[in-house]
Amino acid sequence: MSQPLRKEDIFYSRREEETEIPRPRARAKKSFNISRSRLPAVVLSLLLVYLVISFCSQFSKLYVMQRDVHNIQLQVQEMQQKNAALREELRLAQSDAYIEKTAREKIGLIKPGETRIVTVAEGTKLQEVEAPSEENIIAD
Repeated sequence: MSQPLRKEDIFYSRREEETEIPRPRARAKKSFNISRSRLPAVVLSLLLVYLVISFCSQFSKLYVMQRDVHNIQLQVQEMQQKNAALREELRLAQSDAYIEKTAREKIGLIKPGETRIVTVAEGTKLQEVEAPSEENIIAD
């Protein structure tokens, strides 16, 4: 009996083989491949969208500014025309003929030796006016 009944080596090796559960193969770690990923396409498309939006907003601002400049130019032209008309009116107002005409029409002044005639529309009832006599004249 010097020999053991079983060999331990065989026993243990079989035991390991029997208990070993087949495991699925471990997946190899994938390395990041930028040429195959979608990241550059996403970044490029986001950048493109940003640029389009930026250009559109800038062009709309430019359009609004051009419209404002056009409106201001029209206002300047109108003001220049009004200014020219006022200058002409001022030139006429400073002439002696205009001053005399305005005094006759608005104030009712007459030159010495002239008689003032006032026209009245038909159907207007007038008050009787007495001719001034020497007693009614107020002397300075």
